[in-house]
Amino acid sequence: MAVPPVPLAWKNLAHDKVRFALFASGIGFAVVLMGVQLGIMNAMLDANTVLIERFKGELVLVNPSRASLMFREGVSRRRIEEAKSVAGVVHAAPVYLEYQSANLRHTASDPGERTHTRRIRVIGVNPDDDVLDLPGVTAEQWKQLNTPGTALYDRKSRAHPDQTNHPGQSVFGKLEPDVQTELAGRTITLIGGFELGFDFSNDGSVVVSSDTFSDWVRKPYYPINPMSEADLVVVKLEPGADPEAVKRALQEKFGGGDVLVLTRDEMIAREKQFWWTNTPIGFAFGAGVVLGFIVGMVICYQILASDVADHLPEYATLKAIGYTNGYLSRVVIEESLILAAVGFILGMAVTFGAYLMLTDITGLPMRLTPGRFGLILGLTVVMCVASGLLAVGKVKKVDPADVF
Repeated sequence: MAVPPVPLAWKNLAHDKVRFALFASGIGFAVVLMGVQLGIMNAMLDANTVLIERFKGELVLVNPSRASLMFREGVSRRRIEEAKSVAGVVHAAPVYLEYQSANLRHTASDPGERTHTRRIRVIGVNPDDDVLDLPGVTAEQWKQLNTPGTALYDRKSRAHPDQTNHPGQSVFGKLEPDVQTELAGRTITLIGGFELGFDFSNDGSVVVSSDTFSDWVRKPYYPINPMSEADLVVVKLEPGADPEAVKRALQEKFGGGDVLVLTRDEMIAREKQFWWTNTPIGFAFGAGVVLGFIVGMVICYQILASDVADHLPEYATLKAIGYTNGYLSRVVIEESLILAAVGFILGMAVTFGAYLMLTDITGLPMRLTPGRFGLILGLTVVMCVASGLLAVGKVKKVDPADVF
């Protein structure tokens, strides 16, 4: 049987343009719901790994017992020297982190207003190791960081909740070069800014030299050999070296199981896995994505079922002149794919705008990566096709004798 000259699926949907726009908007709403929930979920996970992304090295050494960056277990400094002796390794640089005991005093110029402190993440590095990629920090500022009691500050620290009365200020007060405040009870001078952002475990970060980190942060709690362990070790490789081969060589070198060797991507995935499984992020926002999927299925099914009901005479006529249930079923599936395509385009346009707005409001890194774009597209197609398969039953039950 010849196919009708005008594609029936498009003709059925497009005969009433206002109605079709409403149909597509309904699917677009479901796309926005899924996209925004997925975006917030990934933004929260991404926020906890921005620091790892900024490491200037291909491999990371971490204590196997350290489930997340925010915990304390470290890597012995002798392992750093051992790593440097492995073929393909250019340098192994320690990174020190403090999440729990370091507080930054509010930077208000009036001492009377500088009454409260707030916990902050402190990152300690040797400025000469060139271990962190912090755009905006100049070579001169890295050199200044060698001066004890100086720090680089995070321009994307959590914003003050009252921006009307405290415009542009963070929860730590005004952060800018030459501001003096107190870190862990000792005077610190801010010398330059970078952008990392806050996450679940901290409202912002400061970067200090290893010496400042030792004297200001660790010695009060660990007076004997405070820097015996590094929290992480970033390993730089020779140009052209195979990261997997060097990784295996390092694992063989260490042998004892007290050091885990990971690529930077593996370290990022490990950190995300911790937050996914140990916090409500996965459940709360994963449930939101599922809810959006279900809402979209219901909307799409109602659209297709209504369209089938409106065109029963046409379907009955086609059956009477010899078109099979298989052909008519394909018409309904084609309608579902048309709705998926138009609804996805509309929904993603709104979703992209929502990402930009939420990034500006919250400071969270809302990223629409190709993988996430593809996931939302796949969910949209599956959602609409599944609804089409449910609506196909109505077409198969059409009997020309009953209609006419």
